Amino acid sequence: MPNYIEKKFAASTVQLNYAEAPENGPPMVLIHGITGRWGEWDSVLDQFAANWHVYTIDLRGHGDSGRVPGGYRYGDYHTEIVEFLQEVVNEPAFLVGHSLGGIATATVSNSKPELVAAGVMEDPPLYIREWFNESNFASRFKAMLELSKKNLNLRDTALELRKMDADSSDEMIVFRALSLINVDSEVIEFAIDGRSDEGLSADEVLSGINTPMLLIQANPDLGGALRDVEATRAVDLLEQGRHVKWDDVGHGMHNGAPERFVQLVNAFFKQAIRERG
Repeated sequence: MPNYIEKKFAASTVQLNYAEAPENGPPMVLIHGITGRWGEWDSVLDQFAANWHVYTIDLRGHGDSGRVPGGYRYGDYHTEIVEFLQEVVNEPAFLVGHSLGGIATATVSNSKPELVAAGVMEDPPLYIREWFNESNFASRFKAMLELSKKNLNLRDTALELRKMDADSSDEMIVFRALSLINVDSEVIEFAIDGRSDEGLSADEVLSGINTPMLLIQANPDLGGALRDVEATRAVDLLEQGRHVKWDDVGHGMHNGAPERFVQLVNAFFKQAIRERG
């Protein structure tokens, strides 16, 4: 098992917490979703670390990274990522982003293409504002916000989460509880009331990306964040886009099918490397 070392990076805005694996290949940066943290990638970390130089970060407002009051719009998160790529990674990286992290992958690839060799967007909520109130995300986020504001300890938070989720393992429940007590509740508020989408046009971001980009879509009937018509719309806007849909998994694709996820991402990135020559 690789040795993951937690470190801090002083960005111009906040201190960014991240973990780094040994250098076993080109740089890969993993970016989690809302209420997550770097350990969200545990199910695939070891496999990726065998062939890549893996970095996995805590986004602003999450985990042990700094807070930015009022700064949790989807277009805000890329600031520290860009500086991290410039000053820590210091060469074009392969980005893998889940959910919010998928949007961050897109915004970084759009604004600083020279820093991104290729990217993967795992079930990003690119257009979910159009149907957020009808989605399962609305009720889940509201429940998490209410729980977050109770300021319970880890044990009691886990007990409350278990009441909402009878199927997940005890280990996963504890992980989610730890993530929730370490997220700025304003992050969730922005996602609920729509402020997270302010100033960001998904169409404009996607159409401005010229690096290879893989869009992996979960099944919206199983809780995915991207409907079929939206996935088609997104990949059509990408200059070098590829789209894969998995009908048997929901939003947390890398946890639901970790081996398949690693194989797909590795194959896509290796193809991008070959095409670069």
